Amino acid sequence: MTPSLFRSRLLWLFYVALASVPLSVSWFSERWRFGLLLASEPLMALTVGALGLGLVAGWLPWPRTARRLDKLIGLHVGALFVSTVFSSDVVVSAKYFATIVLYISFGYGVQRVLRLERTEWFRALWALALGTGLLAAFALMRHAQIGISYTFSYFVARPFLEHGHTNLTVILEPLVLVLNMALLYHPRAQRQRGRFLITMLLTAVLMVVAFSYSRASYVSMLAQALLLLAFSGREAGVRLLLPWAVASCLVLGGWQVVNIVHPHPPTAAKTNLLQELGSVSDFSSANESNAERMSRWLFSFDLFQQEPVVGVGPGTFPDRYLEFVRKAPAHPNYYTTLRRMNAHDLYLDWLAESGALGLLSGLLLLGYLLVRQLKWVFHGPQTPAQVGITAYLLYFLLHSFAQDFWQEPRVVVLFWLAVGLQRYYARAAMHSAPTTPPVALAAPASEPTA
Repeated sequence: MTPSLFRSRLLWLFYVALASVPLSVSWFSERWRFGLLLASEPLMALTVGALGLGLVAGWLPWPRTARRLDKLIGLHVGALFVSTVFSSDVVVSAKYFATIVLYISFGYGVQRVLRLERTEWFRALWALALGTGLLAAFALMRHAQIGISYTFSYFVARPFLEHGHTNLTVILEPLVLVLNMALLYHPRAQRQRGRFLITMLLTAVLMVVAFSYSRASYVSMLAQALLLLAFSGREAGVRLLLPWAVASCLVLGGWQVVNIVHPHPPTAAKTNLLQELGSVSDFSSANESNAERMSRWLFSFDLFQQEPVVGVGPGTFPDRYLEFVRKAPAHPNYYTTLRRMNAHDLYLDWLAESGALGLLSGLLLLGYLLVRQLKWVFHGPQTPAQVGITAYLLYFLLHSFAQDFWQEPRVVVLFWLAVGLQRYYARAAMHSAPTTPPVALAAPASEPTA
């Protein structure tokens, strides 16, 4: 096989795997676990395996030098490996470690080795957008049929981990950023037809966000809008006001219509959108979601005190917390539940599961990416790519205080794609005069997304 043919086929496998990543739900049979859940992760493993085969066989060139980012990734993976070796449950940690290596190898390794060009980035982003669009359409269709249900939102949001959970809207936040960037910068969005189409797409995505019961995502969307206004200024910012006002009215109207058609959806949660928005700061026991977060945050510090250097083991937090709540602690700050999730904070998860080694290596990695982005922003004229990638990285880091994305495939894969895209645009800016790139390419940096 010639190197060019192998690279072409590997790219198409990469695109198919990307399209399948957002569709990681058991749609067809909950009993037999039959659905795209069975396809996406094996496709990623197949892509990474083919990448390794190409490197060994000489069909793909090895990277000439190790970048600083490569070394920081290796440092963090090494810290996770040390924590795995000393884990309280080596089998669980080994599975978690292998999964993290797979996600990084797929999201970062493939585009790092292949050095994607402009057209290839377009295709990768369209593949990811196709899967995300199908997921959003499926969620809206099911809500129209059964009502606004927290139970359903939780089911769709569930990723590969059997008892894992992430907010569905985390993978939609980058899509909202893409649409915002189009409204601000794309020439077709300044025409009536283009503006109408993007406004309708924005409305559909925001409906999925609103129906998901994700208060953290509501706040994240607001932070994203404020960041864009701060970057783009008043003149460009007014381009967002009317589309967002129209979309908000349609979302509120759609919420009321669904509640009228389905007054008693199969869920115990209240379906008042304004009450959901107002409960963001309520951490009392009356608010199960927020109280649960506080409980997990406090428990993370307890685990850190048990193993401050290497942690209790990557991926072991859910089992340790489940064991803890089954003892029904009498401490008033803990809200007991049998749901098995993560620590709801990326940094605290690192601290509890991988100790000081995992936290420091993770902060060095994320800190380097942030510093690199800020250097790029303050160098030369402002471009849409700079605005989009900066907004994405900032709200990814901020949202990580309320959720752990490192083990969520649909979020962390997009995050590594954004890292690669940042590198692509930064290098292009160094070799030529800054130009306004197509918003579709600026957008990927705009996924954490996740």
